[in-house]
Amino acid sequence: MGGLGAELSPDNLTIPQKNVGFVLRGVKDVEFEEMPMVQASDLADDEALVSPRKTGICGSDVHFLQHGRIAHLVVKAPMILGHETSAVVVGVGKGVKHLKAGDRVALEPGQTCRVCSDCKKGKYELCPHIAFAATPPTHGTLQGFYRLPADLC
Repeated sequence: MGGLGAELSPDNLTIPQKNVGFVLRGVKDVEFEEMPMVQASDLADDEALVSPRKTGICGSDVHFLQHGRIAHLVVKAPMILGHETSAVVVGVGKGVKHLKAGDRVALEPGQTCRVCSDCKKGKYELCPHIAFAATPPTHGTLQGFYRLPADLC
């Protein structure tokens, strides 16, 4: 991912003017596209804005690229690929105390509802409302910047 995001270090945490993503548009059709920019000031109190540094290409990314689907999960609209990601924190919401700009983090790709009975039991993988990065219709992490709940860093 190196060149898509800003070159971040503890001394250089500026946000670039562009957010470029690796977008799957259809079967065997991918492009680098400019995506909407998120500013750290736009974050909810519990969110983090990160700049992905490394993303592994998973078998699901390849399957979506080659076939446009996995079982009932069909790519019907352009979708950013990638979900096995390490990143650098660019900004955090006002309520986030465990992270700061410049921290290096691994990202949890599944965002759960946190309120269903499975989530309350700690069985997040069973959440019926999970939104998994790079699984239709949810965008993935192969982009210059990615916004997520801070507790998933």
